[in-house]
Amino acid sequence: MLTAHVLHAQIKGFYDGNTYYIEEIVRNPPLKKSTYLSFNFGPSNYLGDLGGNEGTGRKFIYDNNFKKRTFFYGISLSYLRREALGLRLSYNTGQIAGSDRDVEFKTKNDNAYTRYKRNLDFRSKINEGSLMIELFPFKFINYHKSIHQWNFQPYLIGGIGLFSFNPQGSYFDEIADDYVWVDLKPLRTEGQGMKEYPTRKPYELTQFNIPFGAGFRYEIGNKTSLSFEFIGRHLFTDYLDDVSTNYIDPKNYSSYFTGETLELATILNNKSNLIDPDNPYNAGQQRGNPSYRDYYYSMNVKLSIRISKLKVPNFLRKHYKYDNNEICE
Repeated sequence: MLTAHVLHAQIKGFYDGNTYYIEEIVRNPPLKKSTYLSFNFGPSNYLGDLGGNEGTGRKFIYDNNFKKRTFFYGISLSYLRREALGLRLSYNTGQIAGSDRDVEFKTKNDNAYTRYKRNLDFRSKINEGSLMIELFPFKFINYHKSIHQWNFQPYLIGGIGLFSFNPQGSYFDEIADDYVWVDLKPLRTEGQGMKEYPTRKPYELTQFNIPFGAGFRYEIGNKTSLSFEFIGRHLFTDYLDDVSTNYIDPKNYSSYFTGETLELATILNNKSNLIDPDNPYNAGQQRGNPSYRDYYYSMNVKLSIRISKLKVPNFLRKHYKYDNNEICE
């Protein structure tokens, strides 16, 4: 049975003919268990070989470029023990994208121009499921302390996930007078699966990742809360954007493709000639950087609703009346 933390005022002295009350405020200890259904939505972004900030491409957040308007949304179920530690099962879907056309440079001598000249782009739909641990550090503090009772609570999350992706690249179709998006993996843009490049294996479109992050939760009422959280995904692939190593010799494509597929593979492998026709990139030159794997993240606003039964209210006030001539202590 749950016990309660009681705060009360004391009356001391003789009764003077008026009615006196003692008011007790009963504060609940942590719930033994609680289950929340949550809905989230927010912007998403990607860090990889394509796009980025001005200058030389840098690692992680320093190369963020926010020009793409992509979003994630999802649903999750969280099971918490004593409001401090729990498990979250979630599903998210959305898009990520990147483009060398978003890179800013001042002159052709700027290092950023080498990426702009590459002229590659991609977009991909993401579907992911994950199982994560939620940890609320302030809830491990004694519940008598005010910090435990704060409506505003920080938390950490981390676990394992499974996601699917499918990078697409674009080319301009003069007949349609618009950009057309094409699946990139079947085109073997970096020689994946070709005998001429035996170390470049085809990548899988469904892979594991490691989601991790942090957030803040605000209790709106007894059953609802609003959270803001950041969730990053550590990946085990550098082909989220279909770019990783060096350009291949486009002549090899004729041994594997014919017709429209051959034409598309040749175009989408190397589009630098569209920026600099006199000095395009050639076979063997750097196309991507395999030293760093790709990464994507989302920043979510999450609405949570407790669906488990609340057995004890958040607070309860009790009043005690004293009779005439009663001595109160």
